[in-house]
Amino acid sequence: MSGRPYRKGQSGNPKGKPKGAVCKFTTLKAAFLNVFERTGGENGLLEWVNASNHNKAAFYQWITKMLPADVNVGNASDADGKDREFIIKVIHTKDGDGGGNGNGNGAK
Repeated sequence: MSGRPYRKGQSGNPKGKPKGAVCKFTTLKAAFLNVFERTGGENGLLEWVNASNHNKAAFYQWITKMLPADVNVGNASDADGKDREFIIKVIHTKDGDGGGNGNGNGAK
């Protein structure tokens, strides 16, 4: 026995998603990318971010939610040539003052 619960080519859910069915996430992603391009793409986003501190704060909040929780940037050499490891910690806050408990709700 191959250790598989089903024979090769046999689905565990025979009434599952039919071939050719459109993934709703893919459709939604395409719609967002279309709107992004039609509203100026990267240049339009940059203009919007720089238009106000509120927009800048919103952008940073979004981008930190899109980044992975752990980012490995590897080692870098300092001025003395010694290897140093850098750790980046992202803390989500609601009130934007750097307080909060890191869970995004601004509770202290």
